[in-house]
Amino acid sequence: MHEQDFSILEGKALTLPELGRELENITGRQLIDSTGEIKRVIAHLPNFESDTDTFVATYRLNHQNDFIDATFTAPKNQRDHLKEIPVNIELISYITKS
Repeated sequence: MHEQDFSILEGKALTLPELGRELENITGRQLIDSTGEIKRVIAHLPNFESDTDTFVATYRLNHQNDFIDATFTAPKNQRDHLKEIPVNIELISYITKS
């Protein structure tokens, strides 16, 4: 739905609140939580030599059942500070629940 606009954010380093504000600007909709619901992505073949982990922040829209998933990477040693530090945005998807 907004993939072309989302692609502008992919590859950038933003804090999750900054990303939330950008998503509100793009969609014209208000988010329930500016940092989203964060879950770590578990790989089938983990790379123990990597300094980063992969996460998904799910941003729920205030007015309907639609939501936005933002996949991002962050340093493993900053896992407890994901809502405050800039993270690397990898992919953003708009999901419609009708």
